[in-house]
This record gives sequence, structure tokens and C-alpha cells, in this order.
Amino acid sequence: MRDYEIRSAAPEDAAALYSFGELLLGETSYFLRGPGERARSIDEMRSVIERFSSLPHYLLLNAWQGPEAVGEAVAMGGDFTRNRFTATVGIGILGAHSARGLGRGLMEALDRFAEDRGLRRLELTVMAHNTVARSLYKKMGYVEEGTKRDSLIVDGSFVSEVMMAKVFA
Repeated sequence: MRDYEIRSAAPEDAAALYSFGELLLGETSYFLRGPGERARSIDEMRSVIERFSSLPHYLLLNAWQGPEAVGEAVAMGGDFTRNRFTATVGIGILGAHSARGLGRGLMEALDRFAEDRGLRRLELTVMAHNTVARSLYKKMGYVEEGTKRDSLIVDGSFVSEVMMAKVFA
């Protein structure tokens, strides 16, 4: 992981992060969104970055190798009184940079964010057949809470999602 820098996204990163998102979503079908569904333009990506930086329980972190974004972690906190202690999280790493500790590093950064903000619960969904991600999440203390059967259509087939969460004491 020493070859990478993990930092919060800044508006001047919009072009690099737009390109990163298109690459990431084009190389795998493990994400809810496909190419073109993350941000439709560099300007829209800049707006996303600005929105995330303006909300107290939102975070957009990226892993960089030099000028290239190669990974991402996101947290979207609850917007209401009753769910403001919870955030939905996710990570994504370009295939060429997997198995190098980035997933663990990004998940640890999400944990620090949660602890710094006083969040009690981080939650996510993962496609049931994504065994690599499920294994990482379990190692990071996430527990499977249920299955959303046939909740997505991926490559023409129904896919189930596993709901997982980590609760801080």
C-alpha cells in the first residue's frame, strides 16, 4: 500500500474521478451502477464531490497512484434524526490494483470516519456471488444480516444481494 495515497476527493479531481468511475464500472458488473450511471459528465462529478464535502456524514475518498485514481470508498450518512448514526458504505478498486491491501486500507478509513463522526453503524449490500468482497467485509467485522433475493438484474440474470453491517460499541 506504500505506493498509494488515500485522500478525500477535491473538486479539482473531477476529471480524474470521472475517468476512474467509467473504467471501474466498465471492467466489472459487481456494482449497482453501470458505466454512465455514476456521473454523466466531469461537471456532474464535480457537483458530486462538492455535495459530499458539504454534508457532515458523507465521505468520498480515493486511492491514488500518482495522478491516477485507482480506488474509492464512499459513505453516505443518514439525513434524518432517526438514522443519522448510520451510513451506507461501499468501495471499488480497479482490477489491476486489487490484492494489494487497498480494500483493507479503504475500509479502515471508513471505520475512522465513522468513529470520528460518532456513527454507530456502517451498512452495505454486496452481490451474493461476489465472494472476494464478502470475505473482505467479514474480515473487517461486517456481519451478514439477510439476503435480498433476486433484487438486481445483471448481465440478463437475476442476482441476489447480501445485506451486511458493522456496529460500533
